[in-house]
Amino acid sequence: MANGGFEDVNTCTEYKVECAPEAWISSSNGFSNYFKDPRRAHSGKNCMVIEAGHFIKEYNRTFIRSRLLCGLRKGNKYQLSFFIKSPHDVFDSTGILFTYRDPLFDKTPVKSLTPTYYLRSFLQPRKQLDSSWQKVDLVFKATGEERFIVFAYFAKEDFTDERIHPLENRFFIFLDDISLVPVNPNETICHDWERVKEDIYAENERHRYLEIKIKQFKANPPPPPPVTINTSYVKVDTLVLPDILFDFSKATLTPRSHKILDSFCMKIQRSQPDSIIIEGHTDNVGSFEMNEQLSIDRAFAAKLYIMKKTGYYNIIAKGYSFLRPVADNKTAEGRQQNRRVEVLLFMRE
Repeated sequence: MANGGFEDVNTCTEYKVECAPEAWISSSNGFSNYFKDPRRAHSGKNCMVIEAGHFIKEYNRTFIRSRLLCGLRKGNKYQLSFFIKSPHDVFDSTGILFTYRDPLFDKTPVKSLTPTYYLRSFLQPRKQLDSSWQKVDLVFKATGEERFIVFAYFAKEDFTDERIHPLENRFFIFLDDISLVPVNPNETICHDWERVKEDIYAENERHRYLEIKIKQFKANPPPPPPVTINTSYVKVDTLVLPDILFDFSKATLTPRSHKILDSFCMKIQRSQPDSIIIEGHTDNVGSFEMNEQLSIDRAFAAKLYIMKKTGYYNIIAKGYSFLRPVADNKTAEGRQQNRRVEVLLFMRE
């Protein structure tokens, strides 16, 4: 699934501004259903909302949808995970729909659709309504027909409630950090996912241009997009370089790190890997921008060392700042675990 954290921002064709996330399209205006506010997001800077209803307008609800990067293998199991929150009593009828055709061009209103899953089966009842994030984890068996994923409020009746704020008429459901992964750890992404991602990110119609496109295709819907289902199976070997193998708050590898990296470089030369991905991570002390640069610099330091030792150049280095912690940043021990560089070695079987 592309851009599950909504951090990649789309520049729409119409206004030439960053008004919506890449890969996700709302049935409403992109401006109103996309929040670029770290205080509202579960992690990172951005999150997305769907509208369960409206204080004034009857059956005024929205959905968000995304096209899947790869087809799912029929009969295989996949885990869908995401975070959700709402101050309203809406989770009982909020759901996920996997569909073969693009829901943007479906003439059937959301209230008449039946989701693949209702959240009530995967969330504990709330003792009181609040706006805290809740994680949803569900495992499902694929039919092989999945092309799009939709999040919406699927109740047959209109949702009504009191306003949370006197100036806000909409009843929001917040979503963030959506992921879809195979349960089998050896099943990996399809070989042409990067091309498909480019196609998905090229969907730049929002606002009035999107309304025109929807109107045209509702009369004559396009065929479902082709997908690649022949996912490959690879073995993944991981080397974790802790913070102590770098100079304090710098991207310089210490002499102690060389022995560890040299051993891993010998493994690279023996195995002839398909690809290598290096990811830099930090704790949450300091600004996002400062930590992002440090995480990138450290990942590139490891990349340059490996390239020099092995002559292997198919290496991707990325920095994630403090967006992907593995431990609690509230403790010194947790922060130390989060300051790390991970070297992922992919070997195709």
